Amino acid sequence: MSNMGQSFQAGKAQAQGECQAERAAQCVRDGAGATACAVTDTAGAAADSAQLQEHRAAGTVQQAAEQVAQTAAGAAAGANDAVTGGH
Repeated sequence: MSNMGQSFQAGKAQAQGECQAERAAQCVRDGAGATACAVTDTAGAAADSAQLQEHRAAGTVQQAAEQVAQTAAGAAAGANDAVTGGH
């Protein structure tokens, strides 16, 4: 092979190597971006779920407080009736 042919083959091999390296780097960047998006989506879903659980818990606490208030009112009325003889 002539010196010019060897030089051509070396240049071709270098260009192919650079192209493959750029493709690999792009895949890594794309993969990292996709991973970051997936992590962000997962974190957002977890936050939404936590907020939903917080609202449910608040609703349960509110219902329990209302039941306690009703029970206390009933007990107070019962005590009042016992003291006043039901009048």
